Amino acid sequence: MPDPIKVTIANHLGRPMVYINGVPDSLPAYSPVAGRRFELFKEQSSRFFSHHLNAYFITLPSATDQNDWIASPYWVGDEISSKPITQMSATLDEMVQHILVGDPDANIIIRFGPGEPKSWRDLHEDQLFVTECGDMLPTPSLASDLYNIDSARFSKAVVEHCESHPWADRIIGYWNGCRVEGTHEPLIDGWLFDHSQIMTSRWREYLRGKYQTDAALQEAFNDSTITLNNVAVPIDKLRGNADLSGQLYWQAAKDNQPLRDYLLLTRDLFFAQFRSLALAMHEATANCERKPVLMYDALKQSMLGWSNYGFFDAKLSWQLYFPEMMSGSGHMDVTELFDAPGFDAIVTPHDYQARGLGGIYEPEGMADSCVLRGKPFFCEMDTRTYMGTDPNSPALNDKEFAAITWRNIATGMSRGFYSYWMDVYQDWFASKGIHDVISQQAKVIRESVNWPHQTMPGIAMILDDEAVLETNGNGNVMNEQVMWEEKMGLARCGVPYRIYQFNDLKLDNFPQHRVYYFPNLYRVDDERLQLLKEKIFRDGNVVVWGPGSGISDGKVIGPESAARLTGFEFEYLPVNYPRRVLVSNFDHPITRNLREDTFIGGPLAYGPVLHPKDGVPLGVAWTKQGKSLYGLAVKEFENWSSVFTCATPIPADLWRGLAKFAGAHVYTESNDVLIADSTIVALHSLRSGEKKISLPRPSDVYDVIEGVMIAENVMSFTFYMDAPQTRVFRIVKREE
Repeated sequence: MPDPIKVTIANHLGRPMVYINGVPDSLPAYSPVAGRRFELFKEQSSRFFSHHLNAYFITLPSATDQNDWIASPYWVGDEISSKPITQMSATLDEMVQHILVGDPDANIIIRFGPGEPKSWRDLHEDQLFVTECGDMLPTPSLASDLYNIDSARFSKAVVEHCESHPWADRIIGYWNGCRVEGTHEPLIDGWLFDHSQIMTSRWREYLRGKYQTDAALQEAFNDSTITLNNVAVPIDKLRGNADLSGQLYWQAAKDNQPLRDYLLLTRDLFFAQFRSLALAMHEATANCERKPVLMYDALKQSMLGWSNYGFFDAKLSWQLYFPEMMSGSGHMDVTELFDAPGFDAIVTPHDYQARGLGGIYEPEGMADSCVLRGKPFFCEMDTRTYMGTDPNSPALNDKEFAAITWRNIATGMSRGFYSYWMDVYQDWFASKGIHDVISQQAKVIRESVNWPHQTMPGIAMILDDEAVLETNGNGNVMNEQVMWEEKMGLARCGVPYRIYQFNDLKLDNFPQHRVYYFPNLYRVDDERLQLLKEKIFRDGNVVVWGPGSGISDGKVIGPESAARLTGFEFEYLPVNYPRRVLVSNFDHPITRNLREDTFIGGPLAYGPVLHPKDGVPLGVAWTKQGKSLYGLAVKEFENWSSVFTCATPIPADLWRGLAKFAGAHVYTESNDVLIADSTIVALHSLRSGEKKISLPRPSDVYDVIEGVMIAENVMSFTFYMDAPQTRVFRIVKREE
């Protein structure tokens, strides 16, 4: 067995990396199925031994209780132990030994989640979530201090169990899945408000601390009948038989203060839960000389507007109204958590919407913010193939598998994060053809360790994860403005994009971009405006504002604060209405190369509606009563330009025009998926034919997959794509 290792995290050539014994490691890795299916675990992992991967994720084996899928042999009722209490499907020792015998140089990352067993819930029904209909759900309340204490105890016990084994010195990390990957489970089924007694008590405690007197609470909630001692947890206005079409999306504090306060309370409760979990992990590894990386599956800010069951449940219709899941889970202003002791890295799956052929590889978690803040980010690459049981898997043959996974790996390398192969619950990598592809990919991942990573100045999408506070809580709008904008427009415009949080702008190392897109910066105050003036309104940047930008000052909804933020004067329509804009001015550089039928928008109705009244009109809004109003406009100031759109998503060609107007380098004029940083340029396409890539400087060009140079000292190059395909190139700058 190799000598004991030491693990550290440091920046290497522009990206945070895991160092093993002082050497940066690109960590080609694999995560097989969980231990309940031990025979399949052995089959799957054995196929990867020939690739000599640097790490294997091993999921903590579960208990054999078939009635409780998250039952753990280390947690039964109130008893938590670092030694198995009940019978288990396989021992962790058996699983690790299987890996180390088959691949003696491999490192291990232990994977587990602190989900409570049914036996705990049976003892503590008073700690569980209760819906407004009075139904008890099998989920601990966010107000449950007991769950927080016991989940932290369990996490610590798991680490202590692992560290007691002789193979502990092969463990380079611990993957803690939080509970349901950091998401509050009732939100998945559309339940936001918890009416349990412990949440009601915590709610009243929170309001007493904030308002102090009954009079102050009554004024804030616009309700003279409530007191600090009797105020109930709110009822969800998005549910039931009310006429929701007349309920405006953006709402003033006087109209939604109960929602705001409840979400702020859930934020405080989630923060306490996360910090407690991370601290337990920190304390459990405090005496480990090698310092394993402590990573968490949570903080999925790029998923604002996500509807889980609306996507996954084949029998459930997509809801016209559903509570925004990230904010309801307490995931607001989450950059504050980066200083939490025991929080080293984030690990998440990638976004399931449009992840197949022609789609994109966007992590659920905030990968770009994580990398920017010096913490490694890991992304599960659970690519579902023809080897599984689903006849409609995204990858129906080896060619499709290669196109999807090369796109994924190139994205990770270009944005500075780790990607690894994963079998979640089926045997997706069970063919020789697939492993021929993986073998080459593992080789490239190893080679990439010393490739410099620098973000190129392209398009930055800046998210405000507190934006829901200015709304009625509906998740549909941000699903369109955030999640689909990434896939339909930004990824296909020929310019690299990144996704950041608003608070990232405060960092000294925030990278330069040419276009800044604020899809949901609904609230503007003096502090935010000053930060934008210092960091964004300068250097000829183009700033694109989503439909509700600046519509709130934190208390009042209206056009005045929007004008203060964007520089436009607005026509204000206090109604919900679908957004559709037709580009109508083709004389401006932004729109000069667009087709005559370039539309923005869709049928989703939300409001109030803001229409610019000044600046240069670029598009006409097809709106109420057939009025002739601006739907897209640009206004140029001394050293920056402001662009306001009253509809989204913005098509790729328009993003390309905005990028050119801002002076960004455009790599390709095709609407294929473009991936790029200072070293990697890749194209993913469903259309065969000759493609052209333009480079920002003279460079040598290497085909990463084939391992050959294809051009020397060029500013552009052409190549053929046999779709579906991903071509990946390494760009080496010629010395001046």
